[in-house]
Amino acid sequence: MSRPVTARRADGSLLHLKALGLRNALTRGPKMGFALLAVLAGLFVWAEVAGTLRALSFLAGFGFIGLGVFRRALETGLLVLSAGVTFSAVTTAISTLYLSEDLNFLLAQPIPAWRVFALKVAETFVAAALVPTLLTLPVLFALGAHFGAPAWYPLLAALAAVLLYALPVGLGALLAVLLMRVSPVSRVREVATGLGVVISAALVYGVRALHPEALVARAADPLQLQGVLRELSGGGNLAWPHGWATETIWQAAHGRLHWGVLPLLLLSCVLGVLAPLVAGYAYQAGWARSLDSSRLRLDPASRPAGPVQRALARFGAGGRLAGKDLNVTLRDPTQWSQLLVLVALAAVYLVSVRSLPLPPIPAFRGVVGYLQLAFQGFVIAGVGVRLAFPALSTEGRAYWLLRTSPLTSWQVVRAKFLGLLPVMLTLSLTLAVTSAALLGLGTLTVTASVLIGLSNALTLTALGVGLGAALPRFTADNPAEIGFSPGGLLYIGSGLLASLLAVALLARPVLLSVTVPFLYPGLSALWTPAGAAGLAGLLLLTLLLTWGTLRWGAARLDRLE
Repeated sequence: MSRPVTARRADGSLLHLKALGLRNALTRGPKMGFALLAVLAGLFVWAEVAGTLRALSFLAGFGFIGLGVFRRALETGLLVLSAGVTFSAVTTAISTLYLSEDLNFLLAQPIPAWRVFALKVAETFVAAALVPTLLTLPVLFALGAHFGAPAWYPLLAALAAVLLYALPVGLGALLAVLLMRVSPVSRVREVATGLGVVISAALVYGVRALHPEALVARAADPLQLQGVLRELSGGGNLAWPHGWATETIWQAAHGRLHWGVLPLLLLSCVLGVLAPLVAGYAYQAGWARSLDSSRLRLDPASRPAGPVQRALARFGAGGRLAGKDLNVTLRDPTQWSQLLVLVALAAVYLVSVRSLPLPPIPAFRGVVGYLQLAFQGFVIAGVGVRLAFPALSTEGRAYWLLRTSPLTSWQVVRAKFLGLLPVMLTLSLTLAVTSAALLGLGTLTVTASVLIGLSNALTLTALGVGLGAALPRFTADNPAEIGFSPGGLLYIGSGLLASLLAVALLARPVLLSVTVPFLYPGLSALWTPAGAAGLAGLLLLTLLLTWGTLRWGAARLDRLE
């Protein structure tokens, strides 16, 4: 017997509703912002393709060994990206499968529950794996272009990448369902956070267990370089999914099919089908348990404000708002659990910097130590898209209750900025000072690192809060969607450009101090025309982006009303 017509129509309208929402967001959003985002995306894709083609052309000069090195590098990149998806998949799945605001509405429709959760698993993939997928595809297409791959290669390479990142998403969805089923409902997110801590610690331990500095030291020895290249050019690890994907992509680029795509397809399909089925089966019991355990316990006793709240209250209404945001952040693990992954990656970064066997040449160490500041900007931007950009959007519909208080839009935006600035300052300055100390950099390079770290903290925090205020998403179905909205992608692109520009402004005086230190000892290179221009440019860049973005965001909030 066929299903009712109403059920079939409602079933087919799920994707239509999502597509309609995406179209409305694109048509009603800021056209200039989308245009800038498109330009940034185009430049990034061009840089990826051009860099990959140049790397392949260079390594091809070393024959089979050089191309084998690229294959191992590709495998390592896929491993790192899939590991990043694994870290965020569990907490993202909890937000998508159980905390989405449209879930109750969808389940009330005449639609099988497993189809609703299939849509939610797809949303989890978009939130957790879309960016890694978009980062991977240009490299794969450039690989095919270099080897003159057949016409079917792009489709197979894209399929392998999607299947590789779909595996941790499906596994994360199953773990989310399991946690909601067996753990106390009030502690589910804390358990997921603990799981993220364990995985992050395992990543740090795994990276250190590989001893990458020993491999670099061997490669620096001409007598051992050939052996290192042969090890790197050997076959990949076919016992793990990233090895299957790498071998499938590599063989397809040469016009050959490989069996690695079959286990990828099988496991992805099993997890992709099993996760919605199990979620649909377990949701009813989990929902009932959440009702039983979510009864409010009224405490008539008054609780005085803590020392932090009292200190913030001295700054007026904005300080009290910052205190409220701090309490909300500390009480909700989904707001800060994602930062644990970034902290783990920052730890791996600092450990890798400490273990890097640089030659005892001050000029070389100074240049390398200064250039690594650009990578620190990537880390700060990654924190900002999780912390600063959603600052206004996470208020949700309560934002309109907030606006009934005697607070202007400028006060709200400024309070969000000042409340987040200490966290961003601590992270940015810690990375800058610690990496400079580990590399033993000179006085001027350390000073430039601190100045750039201070600028990154101010500008990236202001960009996040300002763009988040200008492009808010108060009606997001789940918090994980906010950072992956067009505004979030615009923030990442503009934040990376701002951090790179800050590094470029002080590059000239730093280069003078490390290449000719006898002419420019200490901080004297900063007082040259190039140094003074760099300092003035850095100050102007910081002030314009900080003040201008916050003011623009506040003005956009006023127009929103």
